[in-house]
Amino acid sequence: MRRQERSTALTTSLWSRLQQLQPHDADRADSASAMETTRPLELSALRSVPPRIVVPRAGAAPDRAVMRRIVAAASDELTALLRERAGERETPMPHGEQEIRQLGRDIIARLVEDEIRTEINDGEQTVTGDQREALAKSVEDYMFGLGPIQSLVDEPEVTDIVINGSHVRVLFPDGRFEARPPIADSDQEIIEWLVTVAQRAPGGGRPFSPVSPHLRLDLPGHIRLSAMAWTVPHPNIAIRLHRLTNVCLDDLVHRRMLPQPLARLLSAAANGGVSQVVSGPMGAGKTTLLRALANALPVETRIGTAETERELYLDELPGRAPYVVSGETITGGGERNDLTGELRGAIGLTDLLYAFVRMQLEVVIVGEVAGKEILSMFKAMQFTPSSMSSVHATDARAAIHRLATIAREVPGITVEYATAQVAHHIDLIVQLERRTLRDACGEIIGMRRFVREVIYVEPGESDLSPAVTTVYLGNTDGTGRFGSVPTALRRALLEGGMREHEIPAATLDFAEAL
Repeated sequence: MRRQERSTALTTSLWSRLQQLQPHDADRADSASAMETTRPLELSALRSVPPRIVVPRAGAAPDRAVMRRIVAAASDELTALLRERAGERETPMPHGEQEIRQLGRDIIARLVEDEIRTEINDGEQTVTGDQREALAKSVEDYMFGLGPIQSLVDEPEVTDIVINGSHVRVLFPDGRFEARPPIADSDQEIIEWLVTVAQRAPGGGRPFSPVSPHLRLDLPGHIRLSAMAWTVPHPNIAIRLHRLTNVCLDDLVHRRMLPQPLARLLSAAANGGVSQVVSGPMGAGKTTLLRALANALPVETRIGTAETERELYLDELPGRAPYVVSGETITGGGERNDLTGELRGAIGLTDLLYAFVRMQLEVVIVGEVAGKEILSMFKAMQFTPSSMSSVHATDARAAIHRLATIAREVPGITVEYATAQVAHHIDLIVQLERRTLRDACGEIIGMRRFVREVIYVEPGESDLSPAVTTVYLGNTDGTGRFGSVPTALRRALLEGGMREHEIPAATLDFAEAL
C-alpha cells in the first residue's frame, strides 16, 4: 500500500473516535451489552491498565513522522475492528480496556513490521531491534498512554518534569536536574497534544485554548499536570509524579522529615479533633504530609476531600474506599458567567464544600486553600469534628496572614473578621521547608524536606492578634526541640490517644519560642 503522510497534529484521538462508535439501528437492541466496552473511555478508565514499561536504550529514539503515521493507521484499524465487532453478535467484544489494549498492541506490532520491511525495500538504513522496540512503544504510548511524556514518566526515580518548549528537564529526589530530548517537533505540536489530553479528562474534559490558556489535570498514574500556553513565549508544562501515595507518619520519620515524638503528637492531634494546616513552599511535601496525617485516622473515618485536581488519592488506600468522598472541581466550558466570571457549568471548591455539609463527614480535607473557598471551609468545619488543608506560605506565622488575606478576597470581609475566623477554626500549623544541599563547588548533593516549625493558634486578646504558641522547631536532619503545649492542645492530644508521659517536655527557651 502506498504510504501517505498524515498531519503532524492528531487532533482526533483514538478515544474520541471510540466515543462515536454505535451499532447499526437494526442491531442496536441485540448488541447493547456488547457495546459496553465501547462507551467513552476517559483517562480515568485507563487507571487500572498497567502500562508495558520498556525504557529504550540511548540512541533508539523513533522517527516522529513515522510514529505519527503508524499511530493514525493503527487508530483507524482498531476503531474499524471495534465497530465491526460491535455489530456482530457472534463475535464477543473484548471484556475491557486490557483486551482492547492487547488488540492495539497486535495491530501496532504488525504495522511496525510492515514499516520496517518498507524501509528495507526502499533501500533505507536497517532498523535495529532497539529502534523497533522504541517505535512500537511510542505508538502504544500515544494510543493508550500519555503520549510524548510517557517515557519520562516511566523513569522510576523521576519526581518532576518541567518543559519549556523544546527544553525538557527531569528532577530527581536528591534535587538533581537532568536534560532530556524535546517531546515534540514544534510548540504547536505540544499545544495540540495538551488540547487532546484536556479533552480526554474525566468530567467532560477541561478547556485549553487562547481564552482558557492555563490547564491543571490529574492524569492516570497519580500524575499532576499544569500547563500554560499563549500567555508565554513557549508552552510550559510542570508535571508532579506522586510516587508516595500509601504513606504513614512513620514513613516520613524514616525519611527524616520529622522525629518520632512529633509524628506521635500529630497523629494524636488528628485523632483528637485538632484542625491542622500544612504550610510550605512548592515541592516541600505538603500533599505527602496531608496523606500521612489522613492515614493516621481510623480506616472507618468518613473523610471528604475537596481538590482542584485529585492528588491525595485517599480513596485508593487499603480499606478506605467506602468511607472517602473524593471531590474534584469541574472547570466548565463555553461562555463565562457575567456575575462570577467563571465558565458556565463550573463546580468549584466552594460548591464541593457546601455539598459536604450534608454528607455526614467526620473530617474535611481541602487539598489547597487558595481562594474564596476558605469561608466555605470554615462553615464546613463547624459541622465536622476536624479538618486538614494546605497553603503556600514562607513560615508558620505567615500562613496565618496568608489565610486571612485569602478570606479578605471575598467582598465585604474585613481584616478583623478574616483573622478572627482563622484563629477560631485553625488549631495547628505545620510548616515544611525544602532545602537544597550543595558541596563546596556548588554542585547539588541532596535535597532535604523537613518540618521546620509547628505552632498552635487560638483567639487572642483582639481579633487582629491571634495567640500563637511555638510547639516545635525543627532542623534539616529531621530532629528538633519542643516548646510548651497549651492546655487546650494537651486535652485534645489525650483525647486522641496520647498518654501524658508521651507529650514531649519543653526544651525551647523563651526567646526561641517567640
